[in-house]
Amino acid sequence: MTPGEQANLATIRAFYAELWEQGDLSRLPALMHDDVAFQGTFGQVMRGHDAFAAYVRSVRMAFSAYHCALQDVLAQDDRVAARVRFSGRHDAGPFLDAPPSGRELAWEGVGFFTLEGGRIRHLWVMGDMLGLLGQLKG
Repeated sequence: MTPGEQANLATIRAFYAELWEQGDLSRLPALMHDDVAFQGTFGQVMRGHDAFAAYVRSVRMAFSAYHCALQDVLAQDDRVAARVRFSGRHDAGPFLDAPPSGRELAWEGVGFFTLEGGRIRHLWVMGDMLGLLGQLKG
């Protein structure tokens, strides 16, 4: 693995640990380009730090604890793919239009990242929303 690929892997690990688990949005400029493009599971497209920060807040506000466990991470040149298991207790706010359930939820997803200069330029994600919605309905 090249030094660049190792640096890109470190960026993705920090993306999940610092932005998502810790909710440290001050790390956005170090991890993502100002005009980062994000495409999500439901077809939403966002661009920029403000839009991405709002997305992170909307997910994290639903959970009293939120965890991201990297299952697989692969790097090649300026691209990284990550399979992640997300989990948390849904007791702090609405999530996907469902009121707080008090349930422990867990689902998996994949993210495909393109990095430039060690920062994320583009991110496309796909999550197991069918399984997650089934858990929300109980």
